[in-house]
Amino acid sequence: MNEYTIEFYCGQIKFIKAFFEGYQDSLVTTDVEQSSRIKADVKVNTSLSIYDAKKHLENVFKQSKYGCALHFTAKAVDENF
Repeated sequence: MNEYTIEFYCGQIKFIKAFFEGYQDSLVTTDVEQSSRIKADVKVNTSLSIYDAKKHLENVFKQSKYGCALHFTAKAVDENF
């Protein structure tokens, strides 16, 4: 299993934080490490690559109740550099 951090940025970060706190599906398990007013660091455990995991989380959130209405961005953090 790989462990990555994906940063989400949004003006209404509470919705992203609430969605990804303890989220789990067949590909990923997530937990919110920390958040501020516009940023949430989501820790992801998955067998996917870091970029596939980011894309998967973006798509999952877009299909959620609030995802289609909120403007957000996600950034994969490569901690090896």
